[in-house]
Amino acid sequence: MEFIGRESELNDLEQQYQSNRFELAVIYGRRRVGKTTLIHKFLEGKDNKGYYIGLQSSLSYNLEMLSQAIYRAIGLSERLPSFQTMTEAFDFLFEEAVNRRIVLVIDEYPYLAESESSVSSELQAMIDKHRHSSQLMLILCGSSMSFMENQVLGYKSPLYGRRTAQYKIKPFTYIESWAGLKSFDYEQAAVLFAVTGGVAEYLSFVDAQLTLKENIINLYLNPRGRLYEEPANLLQQELREPKIYNDILSAIANGASRNNEIATKIGQSTGALSHYLKSLIELGIVEKWTSVGQKEGRKSIYVIVDGMYRFWHQLVRPNIQAIELRQAERVYEERVKPGLSDFMGFAFEQMAKEYLESIIQTNQIPFYVQEYGSWWGNNPYEQRQEEIDLLAVGDAELILGECKWRNQLLDMSVLKELTAKAKLFPQEKKSYMLFSKSGFSRELLKEAEEQPDIQLIDLEKMFMRRE
Repeated sequence: MEFIGRESELNDLEQQYQSNRFELAVIYGRRRVGKTTLIHKFLEGKDNKGYYIGLQSSLSYNLEMLSQAIYRAIGLSERLPSFQTMTEAFDFLFEEAVNRRIVLVIDEYPYLAESESSVSSELQAMIDKHRHSSQLMLILCGSSMSFMENQVLGYKSPLYGRRTAQYKIKPFTYIESWAGLKSFDYEQAAVLFAVTGGVAEYLSFVDAQLTLKENIINLYLNPRGRLYEEPANLLQQELREPKIYNDILSAIANGASRNNEIATKIGQSTGALSHYLKSLIELGIVEKWTSVGQKEGRKSIYVIVDGMYRFWHQLVRPNIQAIELRQAERVYEERVKPGLSDFMGFAFEQMAKEYLESIIQTNQIPFYVQEYGSWWGNNPYEQRQEEIDLLAVGDAELILGECKWRNQLLDMSVLKELTAKAKLFPQEKKSYMLFSKSGFSRELLKEAEEQPDIQLIDLEKMFMRRE
């Protein structure tokens, strides 16, 4: 799969490079998201560059590998003796960069820090000593989100205040993912985006020569599939007690969304659950959502926002035994295919949210959006609970959105339900965005032609935003 997306990150890194002064860029994000690929793309065509990846090994071995990377960046023989200490290595590097731009990348920085706990303090001392005279561009990269946020960027870190830019690399949006999925139709591309979570490496596993069904079987429903054990393996790498985390994710994937519901399903107390949920949030797998306009509280819900984890726990994990018995075809036809509509319902809402974000960013919303997201709450007129898939709130204006991933045309009944819910809000001017996988009824199309406050958005319009 060719390099796609990350234009803004590349542009910002290039600006740092062109400054010809000391720069410390911190790049972090979950595993497989494309951090290293981004770095290597940035390094293309540049002289005086060195790349080193921290290893879960001894200090002496890490120091040897770091020394070789520094020698490469400077243009010296890698066979020179290794530096004796981190301070010696960094001091030498900064001095060599006084009269020329040198780039050094330390990938998986947490592993280096694991082998030498004082490395951040030693690096801080060298930065403070040389930052005003050196042209070194140093890039620290890591997959451990908590380490990078707390031990590199955090207030208590020795490196606090030394970074000149930070980049939190996130999975691709559906619009960005589309660049690598154009051999598929819009519906298939949407499903493939959802089941890979927009993660760069997982998208690269998609075979353009295969059908949607064949790709899902090859990736998930084959014991040798590249994503068959990926969620479980990642949790084992990142967390202790992976069984409890897997049980929590399965509970959420199958309908439990509130703390007490999840705790009941997995047999834990709500107090004990908080620690596990916090860890899953830090990893970017789960998010805690609060209804638009409400403060965080008892009504908050937990959702799996990582598509790969949600797909695996919703449609793969329950069928592990059949998959191990090489029943992939039957699992797909009898379990996965019928379950895709429910799985894609949430994914489609996320795509609609990304669509809204993109038009906010390009100033296509005629008012200042104070807050947006999902809404749920009480309807005092009907004495029942209501939900709205998408809500964007301004001072006097409001956008209400509804998303339908189903095979039927979206019709007037959906619009009528949404306009009825709109009465719950005080804003005077209200407009509507209706998202549909399968299109819209003639009556609704005619209504939208006559009413400029109604937008009808199908998959083609969603994917063609950047064409």
